[in-house]
Amino acid sequence: GGAFGGAPGEAAEDALRPPRAMRALSTLSAEALAGLQRSGEQLTSMEQRVVEIEFQLDCRDIAPGQAKTELAQLETHAKILECKEIDAVYTSELTTGKAQAKTEKKDQLNRLELLFERFEALFKKIRSLEAA
Repeated sequence: GGAFGGAPGEAAEDALRPPRAMRALSTLSAEALAGLQRSGEQLTSMEQRVVEIEFQLDCRDIAPGQAKTELAQLETHAKILECKEIDAVYTSELTTGKAQAKTEKKDQLNRLELLFERFEALFKKIRSLEAA
């Protein structure tokens, strides 16, 4: 077959259409997955910022109070993301993208759990730095 496993003439035609997996999704599933993609990107951004703050804290490039303030804001945003974006995706109503959406939602909730644990550890670290 062609480059995509179909007949030789299909490759150019397929390039103009979304991938088969995208075409097969219902509107609800497509919206759910698009929402999860957005929340996943926001979550990645938060995770990266927490790593940066921790690094700055370890290098003494940021004052403990400043780190605490920024982490508290990030934690609030993470809670909002969890409630208003990720938990708001109802996978039970989906058919075509249900498995993919459930997996992505579970992955993001697990990542959030780790992020909240990291916030706790960093707040503890900051308290000990402030006490020193």
